[in-house]
Amino acid sequence: MKFVITLIKRYKLTLMTLLLILCLTFCKPANLGRTSTIIGIDKAVHFIMYSTLCAVFWFENFRLPNVPKLRCLLFYAVLLPIVLGGLLEYLQSILTSYRDSEFDDFLFNTAGVLFAALFSLLFTRPLMRRRRKRLAKG
Repeated sequence: MKFVITLIKRYKLTLMTLLLILCLTFCKPANLGRTSTIIGIDKAVHFIMYSTLCAVFWFENFRLPNVPKLRCLLFYAVLLPIVLGGLLEYLQSILTSYRDSEFDDFLFNTAGVLFAALFSLLFTRPLMRRRRKRLAKG
């Protein structure tokens, strides 16, 4: 139980982002009127949702006193959101009558995760090195 509470405290922004994605995935969409006529808006939303999830998780890890190894970050911040995106797309068609599962949505989920991971890697890796050196010295 203590482990779960620690995870919730440590990753509260990631969990809130994940909760928002779950709500948007399974809630019945409202009639959006004019915005629904914008071609590709749903794909952009998928890209933004999953890139945000990946980036938030990455930066929450960067705030930790002991920054996890890159291999762990790549697994948890990249592989898990991609698998989650595929699973939620599949469950969407099974658990709801008003949503369809689209492979294109999964591709945009994956593209969002990969974009955020690449951006986060390029941005945080030099900072992580400096931080590890500073922690090793003092």
